[in-house]
Amino acid sequence: MMEELMAKYLANELNTSERADFESQLIQDEKLRLDLEAYAKVLDLTSNEDNTIFNAYSAWNKVNERTKETKVVKIQRTNFIFLKVAATLLVLAVAGYFIYNSTLNQEAEGTELASVPYGIKEFTLPDGSLVKLNANAKLTLSKHFGDSNRNVTLIGEANFDIVRNEEIPFIIEAGNSTVKVLGTSFNLTTDAEDGVELDVTEGLVEFSSTITGAKEQVAKGQSAKLDKTGKVLQKKEMKDTNFSGWWTRKLEYDDTPLSEVFKDLEDTYWVEVDYNQAIGACSLTSTFQGATIEDVIKTIVATFPEVKLVSFKENQIKLDGKACYH
Repeated sequence: MMEELMAKYLANELNTSERADFESQLIQDEKLRLDLEAYAKVLDLTSNEDNTIFNAYSAWNKVNERTKETKVVKIQRTNFIFLKVAATLLVLAVAGYFIYNSTLNQEAEGTELASVPYGIKEFTLPDGSLVKLNANAKLTLSKHFGDSNRNVTLIGEANFDIVRNEEIPFIIEAGNSTVKVLGTSFNLTTDAEDGVELDVTEGLVEFSSTITGAKEQVAKGQSAKLDKTGKVLQKKEMKDTNFSGWWTRKLEYDDTPLSEVFKDLEDTYWVEVDYNQAIGACSLTSTFQGATIEDVIKTIVATFPEVKLVSFKENQIKLDGKACYH
């Protein structure tokens, strides 16, 4: 039975071949992934032991009993890729999602929403706004969010679709920046080494530095970046929409250096690309829509004879080669 197979997978009791086959099914079957997360949630709710090791058969019995009386709630997920998920991480991630659902409407200080190591989570906030969190991102809501304020703090990357409210602006503290909107759509990224980047897809956003007080009005089709010191704020016209590839799964390149392509791939597919700097200047012209990371790497290697794939293990990709000459 598939349910028993899921229990054994969570218990880490599959052999190497069985685990590989099951993980291959996870990558291809969205329903199976959601079912696995739901079962992991049930196991977590029915377990009173502070122990990450459990017997598959007793675990399955718990699942079987619990699912007879529990309504399964599906997690909103966009193209979540299972690379190699440890049972503990999966249980914690799913448990965190359901804890969020049960506490979001409380008035506790600092309600925290978090994503997962290799995937996307989507949340509907109390004011009706939609937020997608990229891998490892974290969003903290202030006390009384939606009533007297709409203040949040972001770590990582998120896409916001904010419900308009003329009386209560939506305010985001992100790194050394503050973002203020009444209602609009935008992508926001914070990185300790690279600063804060804003890409606006709808409406108007006020983007300012908490260090210098410098401020910019960023409109639809524009981007702005605040450097890691919080002192240099620059605005420009948006040159492409690849910043949204992590949730749209669409990447477009027109004579783009591979060094830029690799940054997009790391953000979109949650991988790490180690490459010889000589190939970074090779320019790619291609469009990827709904492609897997394997498909993208194959296209790059096939396009450039100078580029060689050294290894591809889990989320680690290593490329080598020499400079391209046209």
